[in-house]
Amino acid sequence: MPRKIIFTGLLMLFLLTGCWDIKEIEDVGIVTGMGLDVNEEKDELTMINQYVVPARIPTQQSSAQQHSAPYQNISQSGKTFFEIIRNNSLESNRPPNYTHLKSILASTALFQKERADQVIDLFIRDHEFRRTTPVFLTKDPVLDILNTEPAKELFPSIQIKSLSENFQKNNQNPTNLSIGDLSQLISENKSFLIPGITLNEGKIKSSGAGIIDAESSNYVGWIDVEDMEGVRYIHNTVQGGFIYLDEEKVDDGPIILEIKGSNTKFKTKVTGEQLEMTIKIATSTTLAEDWGTGRDVYRKGWKKGIEDASNKVTQGKVEQVLKLAQQEYRIDFLNVSNWVQIHEPEYWEKHEKDWGEIFPDMTFKVEVSTEITDFGTQNFNTE
Repeated sequence: MPRKIIFTGLLMLFLLTGCWDIKEIEDVGIVTGMGLDVNEEKDELTMINQYVVPARIPTQQSSAQQHSAPYQNISQSGKTFFEIIRNNSLESNRPPNYTHLKSILASTALFQKERADQVIDLFIRDHEFRRTTPVFLTKDPVLDILNTEPAKELFPSIQIKSLSENFQKNNQNPTNLSIGDLSQLISENKSFLIPGITLNEGKIKSSGAGIIDAESSNYVGWIDVEDMEGVRYIHNTVQGGFIYLDEEKVDDGPIILEIKGSNTKFKTKVTGEQLEMTIKIATSTTLAEDWGTGRDVYRKGWKKGIEDASNKVTQGKVEQVLKLAQQEYRIDFLNVSNWVQIHEPEYWEKHEKDWGEIFPDMTFKVEVSTEITDFGTQNFNTE
């Protein structure tokens, strides 16, 4: 009998401990966004934490006129990021909690001054930071962006993250780059792109990408938003978007083709010591919008001229990005080396160390095949 009583008592103690370590949400410093920059005056690093202020989050009961940002940006400077985080305790009893971190926004000035592998060291080493957290780059002041009222979200940090989730809708949007991706690319000694963010007329917008050079591990240049389409085709990440054909490209235009799918294949050829690569892009589209008045989509061959024009437009975008990579920056931020490594393993093994000199002089051919599979549910321009 005593054993049963003792066992029952122990079981109750175990089950009824409940939330013994509970913390009120107001006592936890939940951080949804982080900004990384440099303090030029002090020659130090700057970290901006975007804290959630739970009491300011709108509810159904709150007044419609009551409008106060539900976040607070706290900026601190120091010699290392770890030191800055720990120094938060000197001015607040709410230590930062990064388990809900949605985005990290860094300045180009930071990556110009410091190596990327050194900047992210803390974030891949500390268990509190998730490797899936996306990273972004900006040429604008980081604090200004984190202080900007978001258009459709409560927090600027969440607005920044949500922009990268639209890459299926618009090919000018770069795909996501997480802390884990960043760590892998650096460990593989590859150059790469970090998605860009800018302030445009007071709005947070996606804007191209910044180039990180493998050799220096520093920021070296920027890919403008209109050149991102070429990057997306070479990266083989095009899942949607559109192709715009103006009156100079097609008769009786302009025309918009909606991309339904695209696939990029790479073919290599080695002649002696010369390496050539053919990039073949096959794109499936539909006629999304037609400003022409005389086009008969039931006439045989109506789409031939449009498909040819689309091929030239896409080819031009890809060749423009190759020109930037080979002639302006002379850096393989397009990850072409990956396909050479796969298709020409013997050549790669022999020339891997010389890739930086080989890539700028490499010969590329771009072949594009566009197919229009549909013209929509109704067409005015038929008898």
